[in-house]
Amino acid sequence: MAPTEIITILAPSPGAVPHPSRYAHTDIDGDRLLISTALFPDGTPGLYFRTDPNGSSVPLTDLPALIAQLQVIADASTAEAAEA
Repeated sequence: MAPTEIITILAPSPGAVPHPSRYAHTDIDGDRLLISTALFPDGTPGLYFRTDPNGSSVPLTDLPALIAQLQVIADASTAEAAEA
């Protein structure tokens, strides 16, 4: 008997549309990482993380740029929440 695969497609949470401040990365074997703004239903700003099913690896040499961009995304998320 062949295994059954169930795929669930979830709509992105409100505010999870990739913002211009997003961080996008594709690792050496093609797995992708996206970090963007998120806005929770109660108006709380947050960060949205999405990867391919295998996850995505970021080289340590890219860590300073990722950390800096996380702050830019957090600031953009806070601004989006204030506008909402």
